[in-house]
Amino acid sequence: MPSPRVTAGEPAALAGITAAHNRVRARVGVPPLVWNARLAEVAQRWASACVDRTAPRGMIDHSTGESELFAGPLGENLHATTAPAVDPVGAVDGWAAEAADYDLARDTCRSGAMCGHYTQVVWRTTREVGCAVATCPRLRYRTALVCNYFPAGNWEGQRPY
Repeated sequence: MPSPRVTAGEPAALAGITAAHNRVRARVGVPPLVWNARLAEVAQRWASACVDRTAPRGMIDHSTGESELFAGPLGENLHATTAPAVDPVGAVDGWAAEAADYDLARDTCRSGAMCGHYTQVVWRTTREVGCAVATCPRLRYRTALVCNYFPAGNWEGQRPY
């Protein structure tokens, strides 16, 4: 398999992450995302903070979803690993795999399953993505990937597409 191509603005460590998002979005007919360096900066600040105050312990927590750089909340997906490096395309593929647990007609996840990562990836009105990776040596899952989305998705009572 050839190496993923870097979308304009993506750091080499995240090569292919925007394209991976857009492959998933194309499957459900929603417009592609564009890389946003400001979203990536927000993601980097949060990832580098290595905040772990809530369960599950040992991995980075979700942020508040707020940033002074954006008029409105940000969507966010997290991926953490014990490996020294993250596979950005693999992370997106993992979020996309949650589609198997999502029921569009009922706009729900299968009982006990998680599908909010998937629905954020495919949220129709989301237009931009920015991601970052940080190492958090004191955490069990020491390598953290944070992706921020604007406008945010996952609004209760609304379907993603």
